Amino acid sequence: MENLPIDDRVKKAWDDLRAVEAAVQQAEQNLHRTTVTAQSADKKVELTVGAQGELTAIEFPGNGHRAMSGAELSASVLDAAGRARAELARQVMEVFDPLAGMLSGGPGAEALAVDWNKLFGSALEGFEEQGESAAMSRLRDEIAEE
Repeated sequence: MENLPIDDRVKKAWDDLRAVEAAVQQAEQNLHRTTVTAQSADKKVELTVGAQGELTAIEFPGNGHRAMSGAELSASVLDAAGRARAELARQVMEVFDPLAGMLSGGPGAEALAVDWNKLFGSALEGFEEQGESAAMSRLRDEIAEE
């Protein structure tokens, strides 16, 4: 691209920018309608969050929550919420990471790099695909200590 005349380089840069802007706008529209539902590891709480992480629904499948102590129910709710937040964060990353790559290599591209850990913080920590959350692990430690 450096061999092209300046006018052609500027036009290409503007075209690239417009393409990224259109892709970002489409991604934002798609994500605005996103909801994520997750279950706690013990399957006693099911929780749904909206596109901005807001709690939109909570259910207790099988009514297993009735036999739980307050601490156990609290841990299950937090576990389901954390799983939903983590999945929402993963979906946002999946959509926006390629968009950041659309501008890579251009001037100032390093300034456009997204620090996902800074953006989502704890939502990305402590959850494995098939594992136990940090909240459930802490609860088990508490119960074992009693």
